[in-house]
Amino acid sequence: MHFLQVENLTHSYSVAEKNSKPAINNISFNLERGEILGIIGHTGSGKSTLVSHLNGLLKPDSGRILLDGKDIWENPKDISKVRAKIGLVFQYPEYQLFEESVYKDIAFGPNNLGFSAEEIDKRIKSASELLGISEELFQKSPFDLSGGQKRRVAIAGVVAMEPELIIFDEPTAGLDPEGRRAVLKSICEYRHNKNAAVIIVSHSMEEMAKVCDKILVMNNGSLFSFGQTSEVFANVNKLKDIGLDVPIITQVFLSLNEKYNLCAKNILTVEEAVKFLLPLISKGGSLDD
Repeated sequence: MHFLQVENLTHSYSVAEKNSKPAINNISFNLERGEILGIIGHTGSGKSTLVSHLNGLLKPDSGRILLDGKDIWENPKDISKVRAKIGLVFQYPEYQLFEESVYKDIAFGPNNLGFSAEEIDKRIKSASELLGISEELFQKSPFDLSGGQKRRVAIAGVVAMEPELIIFDEPTAGLDPEGRRAVLKSICEYRHNKNAAVIIVSHSMEEMAKVCDKILVMNNGSLFSFGQTSEVFANVNKLKDIGLDVPIITQVFLSLNEKYNLCAKNILTVEEAVKFLLPLISKGGSLDD
């Protein structure tokens, strides 16, 4: 049994209109605990509609979503329990900060779940440590923080609820390189510490290649491709046909493979490229050897 299983999911925003095109059409995939899934596709491809279904913000016209084998809409009155298990971090979540202090903002979600003050405090400190938020900031207004700090506080508010699946919509958008690395590191650590499943929607192919176990490609509301990250990004021509790219380092090595027959398959990151090239350099070889 898969942790998350999506079966033939279809949704249209204009069901009353004849011949209306579904926003998502017959989408099926699965995800296991501890896996990170990246969802890519152009604006309007259906990414946001898809993830909005996963924690019950939208209800499908047809198809179903199974969490631990149970349809999340089996009992509509229990959908709030589903949302406690599946956290959703919207793009630019810092715009949703509203409490008078950092501590209270992070506490908002756990407090709504009915935990004791002691448990809430424990979760706030754990989430803050994970996101690199100093306790010195707890009594500050979140509106007095930097952009990167606000983003981490907003994410900490969802992490403190300790969802079994957490969905991020463009989690690094608008951040500087250091902020992007910090947020991605925290996401990976949360996955590792809690054995949680993670879904990331992003336009950054480099980031997706670095952290994702699987990639799902959306195109015009349909599932275009789904599989292991290396397998999906190996289909360069297919992705280019729908206007998407693969990581730059992957493109470079695919070109080198064609020219020099390097046998360097599935190079997705700079780190992997360095690991492959160092033995060649240490032996004094060249690509022409």
